[in-house]
Amino acid sequence: MANEYGNDYVVLTDEEGRELEFEVLGSIECDGMTYVGLIEQFEDPQEQLESDGQLVVLKAIEDDNGEEVFVTIDQEELAKVLPLLEEALGEVYDLDSEEE
Repeated sequence: MANEYGNDYVVLTDEEGRELEFEVLGSIECDGMTYVGLIEQFEDPQEQLESDGQLVVLKAIEDDNGEEVFVTIDQEELAKVLPLLEEALGEVYDLDSEEE
């Protein structure tokens, strides 16, 4: 797994202007692009326990200033990269897959 991010933390701003902290769980390369898997972090341990722990997948791109930014991806792109990211993260984390 290409994991140049390690266990880094990033602060992202949502649509409502709130700043949210995420842990970068890992990254993969797919079709020449880098995708990262993030999980939201909370200051209050109780909030962390009550969180659904949903994996957030974003694309890492370089902006005009040469800085790396994360952008959302559409459902088609997510369907392509999510299995690859889950496989890569499964090598490091014990992921519980929900079977339906």
